[in-house]
Amino acid sequence: CYPRTIWVVRHCEREDNVNRKWKELPGMDRFMQDNSPLSKRGRVQAKELGKRFKEEAIAHIFASPFDRTIETAHTIVEMNGNDKLVVKPEPGLCEALYLCTKPHPSFWDAKDLKEKFPKVDDDYDPVFSKYTLPKEGCGDDECVPRLKTTLERILQRYAGPIVLVGHGASIGAIHEVLTNDFKYVGQATVSKFVQSADGIAGVQKVFSSCHKHLSDPTHLRPW
Repeated sequence: CYPRTIWVVRHCEREDNVNRKWKELPGMDRFMQDNSPLSKRGRVQAKELGKRFKEEAIAHIFASPFDRTIETAHTIVEMNGNDKLVVKPEPGLCEALYLCTKPHPSFWDAKDLKEKFPKVDDDYDPVFSKYTLPKEGCGDDECVPRLKTTLERILQRYAGPIVLVGHGASIGAIHEVLTNDFKYVGQATVSKFVQSADGIAGVQKVFSSCHKHLSDPTHLRPW
């Protein structure tokens, strides 16, 4: 099965990045503060990501269950040539927990997500659920142990090229786990790793935070 590619994608621009009164928009009253969906520009970025991955071989795609990450992943899936590809919602990839609502992050369950995003795999058995996420302190790097466990389990369970769609903190933690360097990346950017042997020790970085696919690479908010 080796070598295999591991793509890491940060979600696209979120509505609350550009509109402080986003909760007053139609239909937004059902979203909590930690679950801002994509902005108009974010949806354009998602389509550009979809074009970037259109011809790419992808066996599995995993995404944090927040709307912004699921919609980013769902757009990639819709535009990819593999019509059997679905989005696996994985809470282990979610935002640093100190930035989420208490006592649990406010993302919806897989069955509810599937009603909005049809290519969500509501049969996926995640590494963590909303209710089994570990306690974490205040700070982006507090999620590193969670991301280590999530990565190890995904790499053990699934073969072939994979895509992981996460957030600034969780992607920083992925870099920490794989390269010993916590790295913030811009929104809608792509990082590439290659696994040549079993386990996370067999993973090497190829590049990080690539934005060549974006028509407008400005203001990507790496932190």
